[in-house]
Amino acid sequence: MEKRTTPRILGIHHVRLPVSDLSRARDWYREVLGLVPVLDYEEEEGPVGIVLSHESGMTVGLHHDPTRADALRGFCILALEVGTQAALHDWVAHLDTLDVSHAGIRDGHLGLLVEVPDPDGILVQLHTTEHPSADEA
Repeated sequence: MEKRTTPRILGIHHVRLPVSDLSRARDWYREVLGLVPVLDYEEEEGPVGIVLSHESGMTVGLHHDPTRADALRGFCILALEVGTQAALHDWVAHLDTLDVSHAGIRDGHLGLLVEVPDPDGILVQLHTTEHPSADEA
């Protein structure tokens, strides 16, 4: 039997999120997460999306789709790795300074995390890189 190898994946190209209001979502992702708008795209009926990037290389596409955004309220689509527990505390201070709602630091299956709802209530998780072992559970 011939051994098959999976072709290489270099990383995630982008994450695409549905939003109900492009301008409001763009401003939130820019102010809260530090993403920078790099492309607006339109169709005949008007604006349909905005692409934002982060200095880390992450790219997020915001797509105008209120129905899907509403359906995903309370669900996490985007989980970001922020580093250490101290870095996570820095994020909490940043969110508090901006008066951005969040759930506080809690234990997750893959480390400590903070859940932050975006303007549509879709959750963005900020995770530490420290992962608890199964023995610690």
